[in-house]
Amino acid sequence: MSNTRQQILNLAEELIRTRGYHSFSYKDISQKLNMKNAAVHYHFPSKEALGVAIIQDSIDLFKSKEDSWHQMSPSDQLQDFISIYQKSKDRKWSCLMGALSSSVEALPEGMQNKLCEMGKYILDRLTLTLKEGLQNGEFSFNEEPRAKAELIISSLLSSLLLDRVMKENVFDSIKNSIIQSVITNN
Repeated sequence: MSNTRQQILNLAEELIRTRGYHSFSYKDISQKLNMKNAAVHYHFPSKEALGVAIIQDSIDLFKSKEDSWHQMSPSDQLQDFISIYQKSKDRKWSCLMGALSSSVEALPEGMQNKLCEMGKYILDRLTLTLKEGLQNGEFSFNEEPRAKAELIISSLLSSLLLDRVMKENVFDSIKNSIIQSVITNN
């Protein structure tokens, strides 16, 4: 991937996670990166194409962890899963799903579809981890694994939003509660 393309993706992702998808333009990107607007359009002919690429990058991040997750215990998988959200917290960002979900109906159709794909993939992956942990006795909880995965992801997502709004460390409290509610003997 070209350096310019990656710079555009990185900046646009930051803008989405800090300001929202509808709160920036290609002009904002081109000015910040000191390039012509045409350079942004060259790599991403439309803002929808840019948004889809950013969501796909997020999906690819989760998928890149698959091989290492298969080598880990479910407890370690859960910790590593949470660390993805921790990185957003450390940057004072919303997670991508949280940043885009509030205006999902106003997003272009391609982004809506890609965001739905991302949500399903993340939920499926975490559900698998939770099932494995229940089966081998590492985890103990009463909910169905899918419902627990939905609860965990919702909690992580909302804790990042609350951190930004309240300027308090909600994320760490939620992270610890998740771990205590799932991992046996923790």
